[in-house]
Amino acid sequence: SNALTAALVQLTMPGVPDTYQGSELWDLSLVDPDNRRPVDFALRDRLLARLDEGHRPDWDEPEGAAKLLVVSRALRLRRDRPGLFTRYAPVVATGAAADHVVAFDRGGAVTVGTRLPVRLARDGGWRDTTVAVSGTDALTGRSHAGEILVAELLADYPVALLAA
Repeated sequence: SNALTAALVQLTMPGVPDTYQGSELWDLSLVDPDNRRPVDFALRDRLLARLDEGHRPDWDEPEGAAKLLVVSRALRLRRDRPGLFTRYAPVVATGAAADHVVAFDRGGAVTVGTRLPVRLARDGGWRDTTVAVSGTDALTGRSHAGEILVAELLADYPVALLAA
């Protein structure tokens, strides 16, 4: 959950996304990868093809296809619609678990992520927490508009990337 939030936040911030070759899937390194490790490009090609055919992986699948979904969809959105990434405005959540929401609007691309997921679960989950967003989630294809329950928005993944 934290890894997906970190990846999505980094990919939607200003400037050139800083991604390491081979880190498109789960990477359990204790330090930054140095791009000299062998990369299984065939695996990444197969997983990406499955995603492009409509497969929606569970966010906690061990091979990390969910991270590849986040990386590929965020980079494609930046490539195809750069105008959505021109400014920054915080998006405020309200409700019992509002402190567990990381959300911002980059000019039409809205990033929503989970903060401190273990504590969130321990404290009872999202409950009545809401966020005002509009757009289609690049990860799930679902459209949302208005004040949305965060539990509904993040039902499939602990992150969402909405495009106006």
